[in-house]
Amino acid sequence: MSDKQIDRDIENYMKRIAKLLPDGFETEDLLEDLRAHIYESFNAKVQKEPTEDKHRLIMEVLQALGTPEEIAEEYGKEKLAEEETSPTDRWIYYTMRLTVAILVIVLASWIVSVISEGAINFALAVVVLLAFALLEWVVRTQQTKDA
Repeated sequence: MSDKQIDRDIENYMKRIAKLLPDGFETEDLLEDLRAHIYESFNAKVQKEPTEDKHRLIMEVLQALGTPEEIAEEYGKEKLAEEETSPTDRWIYYTMRLTVAILVIVLASWIVSVISEGAINFALAVVVLLAFALLEWVVRTQQTKDA
């Protein structure tokens, strides 16, 4: 069997998995990691058994991974486990993040004001850093929505 046919078999397998998973950055990373794992496993099998039929070896690798449906199901279970945080835990997490962010902004503004010997106004530095923090929060929120 040719290497092109093996590549086609792997790509067909990956496409079947991709259809079952949600679109997003995490899914792309998962698919790339999975593809790399398939090729590594296949190459290891070929080195161990160079006289064996390559098609049989790639089928063994794919069978060992499981069906695309099984992979998608495991991915879904993992995502649910990640999302099972209670509203109280989430509230505490965001409150802590906000508190730390404000503390860092005030401290950084004070340091900049002191180092510049008053050339940079403390209040202006706080406003500018708050604006950057807000912008970062908006971008991060949008990225996680897309993922």
